[in-house]
Amino acid sequence: MNVLFTIAVLAGVAMWAMASYARLHRLRRQILIEWKQLDAQETAGEPTDGTRYNGLAAVYNAALEAFPQNIIAGLAGFRPAQMFVSGK
Repeated sequence: MNVLFTIAVLAGVAMWAMASYARLHRLRRQILIEWKQLDAQETAGEPTDGTRYNGLAAVYNAALEAFPQNIIAGLAGFRPAQMFVSGK
């Protein structure tokens, strides 16, 4: 009985860790896509405000700092995103 409980707890922890990693990875990917779009807009001389990017970056950075996700973030090498500041 104790062995089954231990296996169930370990499986639960593993599933949580995978879900946390997947969420952080998805947020980081969304940030990179937004950053590329902002860069393309600035290169083309189009006006940019970065509101969507900064919102995503704030959510991502908060997730990196929240316990216990910060453990997964540190082990996986996730780094905080910089906020966008328009150069114009």
